[in-house]
Amino acid sequence: MNNFGPGINLPAIKGKQGGRTFYVTNLPNAVFESFLKGVESAVEQSQRPLDPRHADQIADYIRANPNEYVVGALTFAVDREVPFTKMGDQNFGGFDLGTISLGLNTKYHSLDGQHRREAIIQVQRELENVGNDSTAVIFYVEPDLFRKRQMFSDMNSTSKKVSKSLNISFDNRDPFARAAKILITQHPLLIDRVEQLAPRVKADSSDFFSLSSIQDTLKKLYVGTGGRVKDSSGMTDEEIVARGADFFDVLLKARPEYIEAQRSQAALLKYRSSTILFSSTTLRALAGAVYKATVYYGSQDVYKVHDKLVNGISKIDFTVNSELFIKANFIAKGSSTPSARNQEVISATNAIYKALQDGSGEEPPVRGSSVIH
Repeated sequence: MNNFGPGINLPAIKGKQGGRTFYVTNLPNAVFESFLKGVESAVEQSQRPLDPRHADQIADYIRANPNEYVVGALTFAVDREVPFTKMGDQNFGGFDLGTISLGLNTKYHSLDGQHRREAIIQVQRELENVGNDSTAVIFYVEPDLFRKRQMFSDMNSTSKKVSKSLNISFDNRDPFARAAKILITQHPLLIDRVEQLAPRVKADSSDFFSLSSIQDTLKKLYVGTGGRVKDSSGMTDEEIVARGADFFDVLLKARPEYIEAQRSQAALLKYRSSTILFSSTTLRALAGAVYKATVYYGSQDVYKVHDKLVNGISKIDFTVNSELFIKANFIAKGSSTPSARNQEVISATNAIYKALQDGSGEEPPVRGSSVIH
């Protein structure tokens, strides 16, 4: 099996699934650039178009974690039965061990994993250890284009996306995920009030926010509503937790609705329908506005800035009929569900920020260190 040229022999497991023969094997990452590219014409395409940005995201993940990255199996369809030589006479009950021979004229169509494959090709050029690693590959025997397309559709229609909150619960690599998990066990506004598994908070839940919204809020405190954290490697959990705690301290002091909602489920349900304070989208806009405000206040005394933020947020109308947010197109009159579109969230952020300015008339500096720390 040491030949990775145009014709190739591979050790494989042979099995049956849904009437099709399939083979499971393993390939060194270095061979994907010259083999199994899965190039398809537009006419024969059985997969979605390749999104280079998604491939780059996976490549960045592998680069950042070359010693512990995880990449799932790549799945291809081959257009014909391939020669299979069984190993010995053992019967494993439903599958056989042996060797497959992939010939020069075999055509491959990518069914799943084209972005992972592209990422592997990128990174193995740069990192020798990644090139020496290997990735599982599955070959289904299916010559018919329409049946291959159906396979792609079936694979995607039966998959279930993991909620962002659940993913954060299991993520110990990202400092914002770690900080969010620490903060929800320490801050009095958040203790026992955060949904840690589901993607969103149910209308009748006693929780205030989802874990994913807490993580997103922490990021907005560093980069604003429209910003993106590009490199968090220099950030510590303690720093992020402290900045987040200051932000939620401000909210707890400024908005008595949170305290009342903690005391009574009836109060929570009332405020959830009459205000937008328990919306994760509102939390995102607030964090972005506080980021902008603390940059604006610059190096002023941290305690004075804290008081200004509390005073400013306490005066803002967060009810479902708030003119401030209706004019910003953040809510429709009487609606407790703000628009999550980026344009409207930024508009709401700017509206809150304007309300928080100290009235000095000075333009905010372009850059500055945040007072929340």
